[in-house]
Amino acid sequence: MTEALGAVLAIALIGLLLLAFWLAWRRPFVSLGVLVAGMAFHSFVLMILIRLGTPYVLVRVFQAWKEVLLAWLALIALRWVWQARRNGFLASLIPSDWLALAFALIAIVYFVLPSSVLHSDATFSQRLVGFRILILIPLLYFLGRTLTAENDHQRLTVVWLCLGAAAAVTLFGIFELFFVPTRTWLDWGVNQYTSFLGFTYHGPSGLPENFFLGLPDGTLVRRMVSTYISPLGIAYTALVLFPMAVAVMDRRVPQRIARWIAVLTVLLILGVALSITRLALFCLVGEALVLWLLLRRAWIAGLVPVLIAGAVIALWPYTSIAPAVDNNLAPIHRGALVLAISSHDSSANEHYTYLISDLKVDLQHPLGLGTGASTIRYGKLVGTGESAVLGMFGDLGLLGGAVYLALYLMVLWLGWRTLRMTRRVSLGEVLPLVVLVGGLGLIPITMTSDLWGDLSVTFLFWWAAGATATLSTRVARTGARGALGQKTAPSVP
Repeated sequence: MTEALGAVLAIALIGLLLLAFWLAWRRPFVSLGVLVAGMAFHSFVLMILIRLGTPYVLVRVFQAWKEVLLAWLALIALRWVWQARRNGFLASLIPSDWLALAFALIAIVYFVLPSSVLHSDATFSQRLVGFRILILIPLLYFLGRTLTAENDHQRLTVVWLCLGAAAAVTLFGIFELFFVPTRTWLDWGVNQYTSFLGFTYHGPSGLPENFFLGLPDGTLVRRMVSTYISPLGIAYTALVLFPMAVAVMDRRVPQRIARWIAVLTVLLILGVALSITRLALFCLVGEALVLWLLLRRAWIAGLVPVLIAGAVIALWPYTSIAPAVDNNLAPIHRGALVLAISSHDSSANEHYTYLISDLKVDLQHPLGLGTGASTIRYGKLVGTGESAVLGMFGDLGLLGGAVYLALYLMVLWLGWRTLRMTRRVSLGEVLPLVVLVGGLGLIPITMTSDLWGDLSVTFLFWWAAGATATLSTRVARTGARGALGQKTAPSVP
């Protein structure tokens, strides 16, 4: 019975994918919102399908919805490029385009090279998963370069999809955090889900360790994981959505829309706080400061002390009253207030140890170990595994790592350059702010986490990077008003 229910659910979801295909054909830019919003619920739905015993083929088809949609968008982009070439609108490549192409070429070479050549023990599955994450960066960049928004209505649609999904994640997260016993996650099939993906965790009852924050007194405080089934997915996605929300409220939109965006932003911030992702909380404060420096709005300056207060509350009084369990997942009650940060913080010590280990791997293998060496799935970790930046050097060597860093810094500069030329013009500033402010906020995360494995972050940031590059070239050529007008002639790389 449950298998049949799972099959019906999978077929219905495949039907939604066909609808997304139709939308992508009509409004390709809106697919950015579909990808980001879809990833907010992808993990939870996949878990339910596995728990229901859905036929394996249907589970795999659903799991690949994002890759299939990206392939479809790539075909649409190629069609646009062909039309632009025929009509004489094909623009010259800019430096960031060359860097993205070089990164793609290096990733392909390191994927096809036999593991034995690079002295790597990575399995083919690890290499394939690693390559998929790496190749998404240039693919999304060029999709953003090509499939740009035609008007502010499309930009607002993407904003509503992204922020609406984030708000839904927080609301469900509040429910699962405060009203659902932690043990219920086992009944929902979380361990089958993580095993299906090739992960092995060692938390209580086999749960992922990041479901909990270990306090100095040994208490396991529950963190919001919601539909991402991860507190990190909630927090890191919020870091790229927060500049988007502030940009919309600062732009020329009706007050009714601004008020609703403000409500969604409050839920977004609440999600980060309840995920108790400490570095993300600090980065959110930093983003607010950068946004104030860029936009010079008093209400943004007022956000800074509010976010600081929220971070303090999340890390001290809240962790002392939040739902907590013991190693058997039995709820426990506490009396004393406990700070979530201490001089003996095991999490910070582990991060430091892993980073030193990653750095040693990079120094020992300057030519790299090939794609997937930093992938933890499907077996023993071969290379790095903690830092997205050090992982690039570990997988692709000094050359690949240097190209990645150059591309990242280049798109940050393009975000700054575009904002300088288009300030306070229209909603066209939304994605440049995502790139510049979100990119700056993500820098500490990329140093301490395998960030690009969180695909909602990858989709939004690198698509926004490509769109910002195109907007930058248009502004330089036609001026802000022409570049951000309601309709523009296709001008693609």
